[in-house]
Amino acid sequence: MPITNSSQTFSSFVNGWLIRHRYFVEHLTCASSFDETNRISLEDHQQSLVTQFLSHCLQYYQEKSSAVSLSGDNVFTFFCPPWFTSYARLILWVGDFKPSLVFKLTDSSVDDLTRHQRDRISSLRVETRRKERDLMRDFALVQQSVADPPVMLAARRVGARGMVDGEESDLEEAMEVLKSGMARTMNNADELRCSTVGKVMEILTPSQAVKVLRMIGELHLRLRELERDQE
Repeated sequence: MPITNSSQTFSSFVNGWLIRHRYFVEHLTCASSFDETNRISLEDHQQSLVTQFLSHCLQYYQEKSSAVSLSGDNVFTFFCPPWFTSYARLILWVGDFKPSLVFKLTDSSVDDLTRHQRDRISSLRVETRRKERDLMRDFALVQQSVADPPVMLAARRVGARGMVDGEESDLEEAMEVLKSGMARTMNNADELRCSTVGKVMEILTPSQAVKVLRMIGELHLRLRELERDQE
């Protein structure tokens, strides 16, 4: 699928964003290995770094939302984005990473959660998975609208003997509904991704948050390095 102007612009933005992303990952790595000689100063530094990294990630999704709103006929590009590696695209959920992935990364990178923290994260995990299911149900309804018999019949006639009066407009209308629904689903999924990570960070201490964000940042870079190794 050809890259449209909006997705081309976003792809260029991603290239610059990745340079800053690597910078943040390096600093998160350093911050996660500092000793605790001055605990208060260390926590202040870690909290500042967490805030900066979250703002960095939020910028990505804000730019993406703007690009999706301008994508028009090629909103579909954002569901199989060319700025992701071929391997990464195999594990995408609504064009990006699944919101609940942050819980797996937390489990694998933080080993000092209190019981209260575990309980809060467990509740958030249940809530997030419910929202993921709701979002996918709504997305399925959008896709189903295009599979309705009248629309499919008109689509099959394209390139064959042609469509009868009214079928072309019906098909165009159905495609507009699909594109609008897909853009809405993408934005809702991105909002869930951002809010889930933000809520997890509110539960964690600064030192724990640094470890999780480091894992998130490294995962993104590792997938790109894997693609480069395979070329």
